[in-house]
Amino acid sequence: MANTDLYEYPQELREEFEATEAIQFRDGSQATAADVWHYMTEVAPKKYPYAYTQRKYVDGRMSRDIHLPSAIKHNYLLLTMNDRINKSRENGSPVIFVQGGQSVDPYYAAGGIALRPASVGMWSRGRHEGLGLNEEVVRRHKQKEKAYHAISFEACQTAGYETIQEGGLPVDMVAPFTCLRCSDISYGVEAHRHGPNKTLKLMNIDYPMRHQADKQWAVEYFVQNLRRLTSQIGKIAGREVTDDDLSKEIRLHNEGRRLAIDIAELWWSADVPPTNGLDRRHILQMGGMEIHGDPSASLTILRESKAYISERVKNGIKAEGVVDKPVRLFICGSCVRPNDFRIEEAGAIIVGNDNHWSDICTLVKEDGDPYRNLAHAILSYPYEQSVELRAAWTIEQLKKSGADGVLFLYQWGCNTQSAVARMLCDAIKRDTGIPTMIIEQHEGGSEQSEQLLNRINAFIEMI
Repeated sequence: MANTDLYEYPQELREEFEATEAIQFRDGSQATAADVWHYMTEVAPKKYPYAYTQRKYVDGRMSRDIHLPSAIKHNYLLLTMNDRINKSRENGSPVIFVQGGQSVDPYYAAGGIALRPASVGMWSRGRHEGLGLNEEVVRRHKQKEKAYHAISFEACQTAGYETIQEGGLPVDMVAPFTCLRCSDISYGVEAHRHGPNKTLKLMNIDYPMRHQADKQWAVEYFVQNLRRLTSQIGKIAGREVTDDDLSKEIRLHNEGRRLAIDIAELWWSADVPPTNGLDRRHILQMGGMEIHGDPSASLTILRESKAYISERVKNGIKAEGVVDKPVRLFICGSCVRPNDFRIEEAGAIIVGNDNHWSDICTLVKEDGDPYRNLAHAILSYPYEQSVELRAAWTIEQLKKSGADGVLFLYQWGCNTQSAVARMLCDAIKRDTGIPTMIIEQHEGGSEQSEQLLNRINAFIEMI
């Protein structure tokens, strides 16, 4: 590459990488490791130069752990997202906009592709080629500003609204689980109803709250919602959805969830962190099976990642850029995270997040009525229970992860998480003695303000 300001993968690692597993896709195709290497070293730097910036703290920066194949393959899947999703849509798979922190088994069972807000943002990035870092940041912030005007500056989660409504992303349906973990998802769905795109199909999958896991009527009600969802997606995809379709999908997604649980426990058991915080998060997010829009591809990387992390833990290999005995931070709250690279420079590492982990570590029973089994699992997400039950589960995760401190972050405007933050942190301090800190932040990616990072660094120094 002519631009010396952009990162280049060392060519001496090519042979080692090309000996790794191929990525298997849902449609039966595959990308060999040689295909991935060629794309990431020859094609992507020209199409998406912003992703190869040498600057350390920007949102979307790629991992530099070049000896971890999943790091390179994860970024390959992100940078090929536009091409892959367009191909899938042409082959009859509708794209459904969903909420983060929810299972996506029924969407794929019905023939769709489930994309949460962050994934929609990744897809949108892929439709704009040739942009440098500053150009990409400006483009993204302009989109957010449009959304603030179109919906409300008080809504913390505007993800996807502006690009979907303007026709920039050919999303076929907006159908998240509403009332789930955030205060404004139902409002966001209704906002689409009043936007310029009148052909967009909309559906609220209503999630009952307040001791919902113990109520039979809540299970039956959510079963009806799930059947209505798969029926509507099936109509768009031109297929009839059977119970067997959902059963097969649950088994496939359970494999991803189990792999993520195994990898998390391996990671936590290590004396030294086997990956940096960014790679830990990327690998475990694949257990949710929706980050790349292709569960089969995610499974391929999860299986390979487990083998690599097992080997690193066995041999005591420490991740590059992490200090010998980092402060272990656990993050609570929706749609938030500190910048991993800044955290690690300060002598800490993020070892867990309660938000998305709640649905990933909730397995679905595989025998019996798949809709009822899925409804039972979804209504039992620890993150969505009473504060007492959520706190008990969070404390269990803190003990497993060996956390030294807890950061509860929430977006300005999120009524749900701001309301429970103090109660949850008080319960954690009372029962464990682990120090906690609550921070409200603005919606702005992981570049984040110096004020926010200074507060977090002071918390790390205190620990």
